[in-house]
Amino acid sequence: MTPQSWESPETFHAPGGAAVYGGSAQAAAYALRPLSLGELLDRTFSVYRSRFWLFAGIGAISALLQTVISAAQLAPMHLAKMAGAFDGARTRTAIPATPFPPNYLTGIGMGMALAILGVSLLYLLVFVVTQAATVFALSEVYLGKATTIGESLRATIGRWYRYLGIGIWQAGSMMWIPGIALIAGAILLATKIPGLKILGGVLIFLGIAGGVPVGVILWLRNSLGVQATVIEGLTVRASMARSKVLTAGAKGRVFVLLLLAGALNYAASLLQMPLMLFVMFTIARGGKAVATEIVMLLVGFVGHALVQPVLMIGLSLLYFDQRVRKEAFDLVMLLGPESSPVAAAGMWAPAQTMPMSMPPASIEAIAAGPISGAPMDETSSPRTGDETLP
Repeated sequence: MTPQSWESPETFHAPGGAAVYGGSAQAAAYALRPLSLGELLDRTFSVYRSRFWLFAGIGAISALLQTVISAAQLAPMHLAKMAGAFDGARTRTAIPATPFPPNYLTGIGMGMALAILGVSLLYLLVFVVTQAATVFALSEVYLGKATTIGESLRATIGRWYRYLGIGIWQAGSMMWIPGIALIAGAILLATKIPGLKILGGVLIFLGIAGGVPVGVILWLRNSLGVQATVIEGLTVRASMARSKVLTAGAKGRVFVLLLLAGALNYAASLLQMPLMLFVMFTIARGGKAVATEIVMLLVGFVGHALVQPVLMIGLSLLYFDQRVRKEAFDLVMLLGPESSPVAAAGMWAPAQTMPMSMPPASIEAIAAGPISGAPMDETSSPRTGDETLP
């Protein structure tokens, strides 16, 4: 076996013959076998590189909305500058200033708060749908099928409410413990009782020092929820329960994937930082930096579109890897499931169950010998590790 040959679709041949999809023989694009952490990371970028425009195109959808939101956030600086120039002109012409009534300012504040909430929910919805589309595209590519950006979106957008529920659940699992501690601590600090102020400070410290790590652990347990609902068609609650089962014993690898995605996002943000500082200083001095703002927004758009798919690709590969380890998913594919991984999941159990073992009939079929027209022997085991595949 040549170095890194496990990551190349062209070098893989299904053990015992090609896997059968929908009645026709078709080999999976990548070898379904347990992967080490290094192989998981390498394969993440290998799959991404092999279908770059597919994954980057899906990521560009939410990146476009993020760019529009960022452009809207720059508008107040220009409006404040225009308002200052207007006030200066009014002062020079001796026009008395007319203060806004309190009700008017309150209405503006409430309107802005509702607008921010609505835009945030819209972005979250678009973000989780593109995450689901990335998972679907990865599952199709990984198991030897072709797909497009449009097909991936059409296959997932109908269950947007599930992805939104999973996104809120995942974010809530990370933030509810530190959030409660910080809010309670702030309330106690606002009192005039010294003992309660001390307790409030302790709660804030514990919320940051202890609540944040616990929140991260809870997110790691729920990190495969999108994969479970896209590939297996589970409901929100069943997907989160399924994620807890599949991440058991793999939280360290999920954390490494999270660190990798965080580092890439941080690197993309660093590219924008000098441009953002230049824009702020220019506007503060009364100048204009429209061209720099456009460049900054373009850099943010490209960075978001390129970085966003990495985490979902890695988590999806981990999902398949855990199913291979826990459920012999590689053997299921050899037995000839339907033409999508959703149907493969259905071979195990109904959508509300969490299969953990190989069905007896499937084991007997493997022991009997021929699969896809070729006999099984010790050299054609589907769990070959790093040995040479036939």
